Amino acid sequence: MSSKRQNEGGGTLVLLLAAVTGLALIMLTAVVSDVTKLNKYLVGAVAAVLYLGAMAVLYTVVRRRNEREAIEASPTFNMLMSEVVRNMETPAVITIVDGRIIWANRAMLELCAGDRAASLTGRHFDRCCGRQMSEIFSATKPEGIELRFGDRSFRALSYLLEMEDRDYWMTVLDETTELCLAREQTEHAAPAVCYAVLDNLDEIAQYARVSYREAVNRIETELRDWAVSLGGFVREYDRDKYMILFPSDRLGECRENGFDILDRIRDIGLGAGSISVTVSLGLSAGGADIADREKEASYALETALQRGGDQAVLRTPEGTEYYGGRTKVDQKRSKISSRVISDRLIQLISEAGNVLIMGHKNPDFDCIGACVGMARLAKWYNPQVKVVTDRRNPNFTVCTADLLAEYPDSAELFVDGAAGLNRVRSDTLLIVVDVNNLKIVESPEIVERISRLVIIDHHRKVADFDQEPEIAYIEPAASSACELVTEMLQLSAIGNAPADAGGLSRPEANIMLAGIMLDTRNFTRSSSEGTFSAALYLRGAGASSEVARTFFFDDISGFVTEARLGSNVRLYRDRIAITVTDVDGAITAENRVAASRSAENLLTVKQVGAAFVMLRNGDTVLISARSDGSINVQLILEKMGGGGHFDAAGAQITGTSARKVMENLKAAIDAYLDSEG
Repeated sequence: MSSKRQNEGGGTLVLLLAAVTGLALIMLTAVVSDVTKLNKYLVGAVAAVLYLGAMAVLYTVVRRRNEREAIEASPTFNMLMSEVVRNMETPAVITIVDGRIIWANRAMLELCAGDRAASLTGRHFDRCCGRQMSEIFSATKPEGIELRFGDRSFRALSYLLEMEDRDYWMTVLDETTELCLAREQTEHAAPAVCYAVLDNLDEIAQYARVSYREAVNRIETELRDWAVSLGGFVREYDRDKYMILFPSDRLGECRENGFDILDRIRDIGLGAGSISVTVSLGLSAGGADIADREKEASYALETALQRGGDQAVLRTPEGTEYYGGRTKVDQKRSKISSRVISDRLIQLISEAGNVLIMGHKNPDFDCIGACVGMARLAKWYNPQVKVVTDRRNPNFTVCTADLLAEYPDSAELFVDGAAGLNRVRSDTLLIVVDVNNLKIVESPEIVERISRLVIIDHHRKVADFDQEPEIAYIEPAASSACELVTEMLQLSAIGNAPADAGGLSRPEANIMLAGIMLDTRNFTRSSSEGTFSAALYLRGAGASSEVARTFFFDDISGFVTEARLGSNVRLYRDRIAITVTDVDGAITAENRVAASRSAENLLTVKQVGAAFVMLRNGDTVLISARSDGSINVQLILEKMGGGGHFDAAGAQITGTSARKVMENLKAAIDAYLDSEG
């Protein structure tokens, strides 16, 4: 509507209102004059004054409204507003829902296209900034989303523009480059903190029969030279334990060379046999101040030791990084630490309202045995105990048959995930055994709802926990979870109490002995003094190796699967045996046992240092890996989402073809072997 038509419309409205108001005043004047008996001329004069005042106010209001509408509707005003937005220094862009740009102001054009300003229209904005449009459109909260254009940083905020024809998104960028630079400078101002601990130097010296001080002096020299090369320094804070500080911006060099200080120290021989000495490093480059970094470095060192030593663990704001871990360190556990852990666990059990015990999915004998042994320990101090497990699992059925037959009441001890979830309260204590990856426990839903958590495991730690446990007793030096739990039973008040007095029963001891036999390959792998001590204790409780051995008897399907695997073996890189076969139906517990047996048998072939057995069922592939100790199969399968021990690991991949899994496995093997040098 033009301004002339607007004025005409406004004038018509004024005339109409004036006529109506005048007629109303004439009628009102006559009525007032008759009622009040006042002079009709006086009443008319007052009415006329009121009429003129009302008309003046009405005319002013209508005129201002018309002027405002005329300004807003004028092309000049629209052009003025468009030029203001186009020329403002803050980059702004309007896109449709698929991310295509339909308009951008000059600042955005210069930021994205430089001299090619006209080429932005029609392009996808996500290709300009490197972030998904779904992320950009969701950046509607005050904090927005961070975008980078070259060496410049911006905080992006998106606004939905709902029009009649379609919806549009307007994204505005607020530059934060200087703020990011200031943050980086602050982070770099605080040094990286590193803890270094020599792995089992005392135990190695006993076998080498030499004084290890000469080797220690050489190691200290290597650490000092390494710290100086990074612009830092080293201090010994305890026997064979060191703290190192150096500038955070030098971490890039360490990443590039894979923390080669590990290799240099490993090259230092000890004794005539030139036994390698190794070191574990825990580093941190994240945190508000140096105190936070010191705490993070301590956690990182604990993780390095829990993963078996001879490696560096670096914690940053972006996550945790792992380096090294190529040497199988023969660690020696101390019963002092076991006693401390046991005492603390007993205190937590006694204070809890109820206790839930849980292992991993598809439990094996070690998992079931550790759950049974831990339940026996917990019930001594707290009667409200349940084990969350899959009672339909064949391994569970086989090894608990005698227990359920001899002690029928024990059936109430075992519940499924749903029943366990219903028992979760604010004072519930959850004890997870034989697994430290909380994503593969029997019921992840219980873990999500629990507030008090204890982890007892013998597998190498794969990653940090989202929830910090009350106790994280992770001992890769132990042969099995059953060994750890047995040691706790020995150190507790249960001791050698008979079964009728609440002690370990004969069927329970058989299950736990089977767990140790499984993970030690009948005491031929990873067996230590503690392993045999645990087996002796279980034997005293009535365990029989002959009975435990019957749990391992195979059925015909497992025998056939193992035979197929043995006939499809291929040697890769002259050291790695790989075999794959299809299985009928879902991958069962029997298939898993057959796969692990096949991998172990392949290690008896000359020149084979590691074996990878793959079971394929549709888009699901199970990998079981074993090593003779010369190759860390855990590091290889960690690249494929798996984990385990240095010489025994596994992984399960879904949603990927077997051909692709095989390619990824060979790539992971190549990366490992090529990095050996």
